[in-house]
Amino acid sequence: MKFTNQFITTITLCVLAAVLMVLIGAGLSFYQMGIAYQQRQVDAVVRMVDESWQPESTAQPNIDRWLPALLDTNELIVFTVHDQHKEYYRSGLTQPLASDEISEQYDRALTSHDGLFVRLVLRPPFYHIDHSLAAVSGLTGAIMLVFAGLLLSLRWFRRQLRGAELLEQRGRLILDGRLSMLQHSPKEEWPQAASRALDKLMADLREARKERSRFDTFIRANVFVDRNIGIGNRVFFDNRLEAALNDSASQSAALLLVELQDLEHINHKLGHDRGDELLSSASVYLGHLIRRYPGALQARYTGNTFALMFPNTVESEAQEAARQVLKLLRRLHWPDVVKEPAVYIGGVCFRFGEQLHQIEEEAELALRSAALQGGDGYFMYYKGLTEESSGKGTVRWRTLLGRLLEQDAILLDRQGIYSAAEATPESIELLARIHDEQGRELAAGHFLPMAEKCGLLQDLDRCIMLQSLTALQDADRKAVLAVNLSVASILNRSFHRWLVFELIQLPRPLLHELVIELSEAGVGRHFLELVKPLRALKALGCRLAVDHVGQDVVSTQYIKDYDLDYLKLHSSLVRDIDKKSVNQMAVRSLLGNCMGNHTRVIAVGVETEAEWTCLKQLGVHAGQGYYFSCPERFQLT
Repeated sequence: MKFTNQFITTITLCVLAAVLMVLIGAGLSFYQMGIAYQQRQVDAVVRMVDESWQPESTAQPNIDRWLPALLDTNELIVFTVHDQHKEYYRSGLTQPLASDEISEQYDRALTSHDGLFVRLVLRPPFYHIDHSLAAVSGLTGAIMLVFAGLLLSLRWFRRQLRGAELLEQRGRLILDGRLSMLQHSPKEEWPQAASRALDKLMADLREARKERSRFDTFIRANVFVDRNIGIGNRVFFDNRLEAALNDSASQSAALLLVELQDLEHINHKLGHDRGDELLSSASVYLGHLIRRYPGALQARYTGNTFALMFPNTVESEAQEAARQVLKLLRRLHWPDVVKEPAVYIGGVCFRFGEQLHQIEEEAELALRSAALQGGDGYFMYYKGLTEESSGKGTVRWRTLLGRLLEQDAILLDRQGIYSAAEATPESIELLARIHDEQGRELAAGHFLPMAEKCGLLQDLDRCIMLQSLTALQDADRKAVLAVNLSVASILNRSFHRWLVFELIQLPRPLLHELVIELSEAGVGRHFLELVKPLRALKALGCRLAVDHVGQDVVSTQYIKDYDLDYLKLHSSLVRDIDKKSVNQMAVRSLLGNCMGNHTRVIAVGVETEAEWTCLKQLGVHAGQGYYFSCPERFQLT
């Protein structure tokens, strides 16, 4: 309450100065009035003596009759009539006054008697009052009463000004987008009507934002989600498959098409409601299955066909997944009209750089081959993607990652993030890379799932974070640094305590140059659990970002609740966005959900000028990808 204290101090000093000036002025005025009154008394006595003095009389009996009473009334100490050589009359004290006694002396000439003078010695005005205990006590009481009134007035002023300043403080936090840092109760604010009005507006705004988040989810759901069973539709699947095919970090992946051939017969005999119920049950079963595979997804490929995509999967693992699918779907509650339900699965594995239509044609060919074989079965379109060719195997990964962590041989590549108005990157993302036994470079998307399987994810994130903090303290650094951390590590108490301990040793302005990124999929699954850890990181000064946004259709309420600084669009939304109106609609919805916050949207995977032009027109703040620059490889030591 700096302003309140300064204001109250100023008011107090001004009032004290005014009171002091009034008291001094009043005292001087009363004293001057006393002096003037005393002088008038002296002039009156001198005039009476001048009129009554008889030089011939030695005893002056006429004066003795009235002069003592007059002298006593006017508190005269000594009265004498004298000339230059002789004293003719004296009344009052016969002994001279002590040196410490205060008195006033007046000498006047008698105008009617040449050569005669009158000397009067009096006490000064208010002499008895100045030396009276009662008078001093009364004056002290009056001063204390003034001060008591002053203190009560200042207390009232302080209460009112403090409330107004608290209201102003909340307003500043709202303008800065930091309302979560409010520490006082709104009930302490003043004027209370303005505080209640602000509470109502904030409640309406929160409800509007929730409604905006629901509307955003609704828009994206209508674009990318099948209305009947609530999973991704064909547009959603094509976007994700195309993004996987253009992801250089993906070594191999598998696509399974699962067909429920009896669905048309069920719709015809029992109605579409029964068919949709069967599809929903099958979707729930498949959803439980793909949760075992990090990054896997399901979508409705056609009316009676599901599409399942498994990243970092080889043909043997795809076959095992197909067997699991068959086992699950046999447990479905099939209607009685279906005596022998037919489920067919066609699968194909693919690598980075292959064409979308080619992969889908191969999967559809495998599905037709499975149907021609008859019975419940699956058929794989073999391309020779084995564990040996893709370098899979838990023991092998544990050995490789353990050796790299021991040697501190995790590499970090830099990729710039460019805004529309700057030619130099406003921030740099640090991307983890490793080299396998053959010297091939592997991206994080390839080895992070294996690290999680081997139980080395926290050790890997700790190594990456240490190197990032070293780069953050580099004197030659000119841009903000962004680093990816897994949600599992953030939720791990031991890792989170270690991270906070490392961050708290750095100054807050330096931590403000660090962006910690989390995936939207992990945020969606652990929304409530992440609130406290992320707020702790935010309180230390770090910036927060969520990447892979749009990869799944989830609520974006986390944007406000986490007080995000950046929202990074998934490359599946960015790819050929200038040609895809549905992707543009989804991006507009996400941008609208960020309105009113300080959250900035960044597009990841920008590769063409047409894409970047379209993104800028939509309102995207910055972009990242090979269109701007190729990442410069380096190793932080």
